[in-house]
Amino acid sequence: MKRSRVFARAFALASKRTFAFGALLVMLVAVSARGDTGDPGAEADADDPGPKTLEALVESVRSGSATRRARLAERERRFVAARDERATLLREIEQRRRAAEAEADRLRARFEQGEQELAALETQLDENAGDLREVFNVVRQTSGDILPTVQNSLVSAQFPGRAALVEKLSRSDSVPTASELRALWLLLLDEMNHSGKVSRFQTRVISADGTEAERRVTRVGTFAALSEGDYLRYLPESGNLLVLPRQPAGISSEAIVAFEAGEAAISSVALDPSRGSILSLIVQAPDLRERIEQGGIIGYIILLIGLVGLLLAGARFVSTVLAQRSMRVALASDSAEGGHAIAQLRAVSRDPDYRQDADALSAKLDEIVMVSAERLRRGLPALAIFAAVSPLLGLLGTVTGMIETFQVITLFGAGDPRLMSGGISQALITTQLGLSVAIPLLLIHSFLQGRVDTLITRLDEAAAELFAAGRARGQKV
Repeated sequence: MKRSRVFARAFALASKRTFAFGALLVMLVAVSARGDTGDPGAEADADDPGPKTLEALVESVRSGSATRRARLAERERRFVAARDERATLLREIEQRRRAAEAEADRLRARFEQGEQELAALETQLDENAGDLREVFNVVRQTSGDILPTVQNSLVSAQFPGRAALVEKLSRSDSVPTASELRALWLLLLDEMNHSGKVSRFQTRVISADGTEAERRVTRVGTFAALSEGDYLRYLPESGNLLVLPRQPAGISSEAIVAFEAGEAAISSVALDPSRGSILSLIVQAPDLRERIEQGGIIGYIILLIGLVGLLLAGARFVSTVLAQRSMRVALASDSAEGGHAIAQLRAVSRDPDYRQDADALSAKLDEIVMVSAERLRRGLPALAIFAAVSPLLGLLGTVTGMIETFQVITLFGAGDPRLMSGGISQALITTQLGLSVAIPLLLIHSFLQGRVDTLITRLDEAAAELFAAGRARGQKV
């Protein structure tokens, strides 16, 4: 009985706790439902203390669940509407894609059909053209071959604009017309005709200082253009005639003027068979002064040494010739008077003081010969030094020029040979100048040395004869 009461109390207590836990759970669900609704009225009801009783709590939970179901239904309705809208848009896009693919297939088929028609037309064109295509290729090739000739021809200076047709035919991919073929034929005939004529015409000529003036020009075929005694060069880039800055050597301007005036029935004038190439090379070729300037300061030093050497050689040549004449006169006479070495040798050999002493006589005679030989050899060592130093200076100029060339290559590279021409010119010109000075000086030195050696040999022979004659007189006494 007692145990039954204990169990009854425990069951009642557990029931009360279960009911209290259920009521607390319902309140938490109601509060969570209010927070999820986001209803603006929730903030207004924030001050509401909530249900007071369990029935009010249950009613509040029931009404909150209904509101939430309504909102969920509204969200579901909007989602279904958006899904239906996107499905409709997808169907429209699929229809457009299928239409675009159909249009692409149609255009692809049309393109292939056009390609087939084009190939058929090209085949028909080839069949209809036949041998004419070869003729057109020959015309295009011929136009390309004669284009430089027409552009650089002196006839174009008299008749400008002749090269336009040839240039068009050489670059055109279309079939030339009959009128163009006839014009090309006539142009070739005119070129041949004018190449054998001497014509005069007025045109603007650029002078050497760059000024332009109207001049009367005489054209000798396609080989030369003359004006007021000057040779002219044709510039195909501008179509003007230019006075050569340097006229060809050996041709006087008076002869050119006389040829232009036609004063004689037959006149001679120099022509350029290369149609201007030789004249251009003549203009570019440096003269003697320019070549010396290319040698630089070393070249001027070599020329100075050569000039001094030539003056010295001339002076020694004159001195040697005079010495030969005076020796010839002294040997022909028997006089012991005068300042010549032969007279001095005779005077010593006849001196009684030297007759008795052979050593003194020999020493005195040798002294006179040595002094005369020294006088005859004067200047020859310097001439030999000049002949030896000149090629060494040329070698120095070569090394200097090569150093300058390598410096230019270091700074600007080896792409433009004109940048290196200065150093190479100095290297070659100085070597040429050094050899040009050394070889004549060496030959002149050898020639003078031989003449001087001959004179000294004659003095030695004369001294030996006089020594023997003096000793003979001394022994008789």
